[in-house]
Amino acid sequence: MKANKKSIALAVAAIAACGAAMAQSGPVRPSYAYPATPQGQGPAAVQLGGSPLYATPWVYAGFGNDSNVLFTDGNELDSAYQIYSAGVSLDARDANSVFMMSLLGSHGRYNDSDADNYTDSSARASYDLAFTSRSFLRASWDYMRGHDPRGSTDRGIGGSPDKYFVSTPGLMYSYGAPTAPGRMEFWVSRAVKRYLNNRDFTEGSDRNTVDYGGAFYWRVMPKTQLLVEARGTNLDYQMDQSPLSGREARFYAGVTWEATASTSGTVKLGRLEKRFDSNLPKFSGGSWEAMVSWLPRSYSKVDVYSSRQPIESTGLGSFILSDASGIIWTHGWTSFFTTEANAQVRKDKYKGFDRKDDITGFGLKANYKFRRWMTLGAEYQHTERDSDLQGYDYDKNLWLISATLSM
Repeated sequence: MKANKKSIALAVAAIAACGAAMAQSGPVRPSYAYPATPQGQGPAAVQLGGSPLYATPWVYAGFGNDSNVLFTDGNELDSAYQIYSAGVSLDARDANSVFMMSLLGSHGRYNDSDADNYTDSSARASYDLAFTSRSFLRASWDYMRGHDPRGSTDRGIGGSPDKYFVSTPGLMYSYGAPTAPGRMEFWVSRAVKRYLNNRDFTEGSDRNTVDYGGAFYWRVMPKTQLLVEARGTNLDYQMDQSPLSGREARFYAGVTWEATASTSGTVKLGRLEKRFDSNLPKFSGGSWEAMVSWLPRSYSKVDVYSSRQPIESTGLGSFILSDASGIIWTHGWTSFFTTEANAQVRKDKYKGFDRKDDITGFGLKANYKFRRWMTLGAEYQHTERDSDLQGYDYDKNLWLISATLSM
């Protein structure tokens, strides 16, 4: 039976949401829009000629200070800095498909440390196609040229940030209508990461990563689903005889719910297994991912998240087992003024190396929509690391004022 346009439109919206969530390997500090501004007061998209493609360009400038540019324990390098960014998002859609693309360039300058200046860029594209109200496909590609700030890894402090590129094509297929009793998802992606400088230290971090998995959702209530999920990761390090190549497997069972009363979220509990092609010891243990949102008011939102994730080594140990939890409160005081307060804790345990780190942080951000096309912002973030390895503690304070201009 041919699906009607309304069903397909709902399907397209559903795949866009689940595809965005799936692009992350477990919950990290979430990125979401501030409370919606009144209709007609947000950025304006520009139609390109007579095509169905709409573009939303923007520019950004930020001015701030970093109390510890190099993440050091003592003898901190304190510097003012500036960030200049520009980007454009493209959007085209019809009754059964959605195309989205974004382009971004960013340049950072440090007043007291030219060696830490950087220029990053990224391009992202995705195409969602609803074959029927039950069958959806997403094809995506992400490309990024980025950097690891000096002192942010275990490779030591070189003469310049470690520059790299990552290229990640991916596919995701979902079968099952948004309101169906059951729904299945399958995905695969391949990330190629290559470092471009400081090769004496970065060559060992070049790798190809293949992620794949599947999940089944079983609706037990109108807005509540149980789920089971399996994921796999193949890690192929490019340096000859690297001991870090291997495989990861994760298995989860959990529940997800949408806007039940004033809460929504996903909680998964399961197991993580990590094996190496070399003789490094394997790891097998518990793992979890959780994200719960509470809306006590339509203009106020509290997000709580927690996870246990493996992090690839950047020079010490075989990998890092990281337990991270945090809370974010976003509040719209008026339709033009919003704030965000955050706090997080993280415990990193190095495997194959005797080291444990406790990392804590908190921050506050405010945004004022001065005009429909201008948003002014100010933020402060404090981060502190307490390591049992001498010389790896640090305190870091960042503050920033910014302006974002759009059409």
